[in-house]
Amino acid sequence: MKITEALKSLETSWSREEILLKIKNGEDSEKIVNDFCSLKHQEIATLTNFINPEDKVLLSEIEDLSNIESKLINKIKNYSFTKVDSSKNEKDIKHIVQPKKISFNLGLFMMKWSNKFVFISLLAISAIALTKQAWA
Repeated sequence: MKITEALKSLETSWSREEILLKIKNGEDSEKIVNDFCSLKHQEIATLTNFINPEDKVLLSEIEDLSNIESKLINKIKNYSFTKVDSSKNEKDIKHIVQPKKISFNLGLFMMKWSNKFVFISLLAISAIALTKQAWA
């Protein structure tokens, strides 16, 4: 199997929407990962054959970045505003014109951005590995 076929197969089979549905249904994250790895064992083996030790450093950095993003999401999720004296707050609200709320779907933003980042990272790793093999 070629590396491009393996990457395409892995990307199309890892659907964030399906993963979120599994999580909402109470499925354990470890089970989700293990099921995916057993289902796509051949593609993952093909991909790992093209990963050099230098590429493993890049993968570690991507993992660190994902962990930091996870911590940021957790901090945003758990962020609480300090409570202000309610009587003072009611007086201030009468004098302040409320701006329109702008809705921002953080989940959708992270799903689209994160998928593209991981895919581009995998392509970059495979490109590095292929060029190193070509020059060897």
